[in-house]
Amino acid sequence: MPSTRRKNQSLPTQVLGYFASDLGILLVAALIILSVYLIDTFTPLGEPVWLLYFIPLILSYWSSRYYAIPTIFIVTVFFLVAGFLLSPQGIPVQMAILNRFTFFLFFFITSLLLWTLRGKQIREENL
Repeated sequence: MPSTRRKNQSLPTQVLGYFASDLGILLVAALIILSVYLIDTFTPLGEPVWLLYFIPLILSYWSSRYYAIPTIFIVTVFFLVAGFLLSPQGIPVQMAILNRFTFFLFFFITSLLLWTLRGKQIREENL
């Protein structure tokens, strides 16, 4: 894009362009992870707030970094465990562990699928 055209962009276009960049995607994903974690620590066990962790995982698909998806996965798993340990009592602990483990399995499978698809897409773009 010519430099004169780039300078004439409106403010909303510039802001959206920043958020669509790789750094913007990862920044938004990190903010969502922290927000979900904070909400998770205040809500009692049994409230499926942790389902919102799928949002940053899906956002990381559009990052140009090949290792964005596994990084988001690993960070999210740490926050998932920490949220479990810090959440106030709600449902029985065994049921909460079963719920979070089930989420972990779905999250792991989704991460693998997204990472495989993204890797294939990156390889095709580089041909």
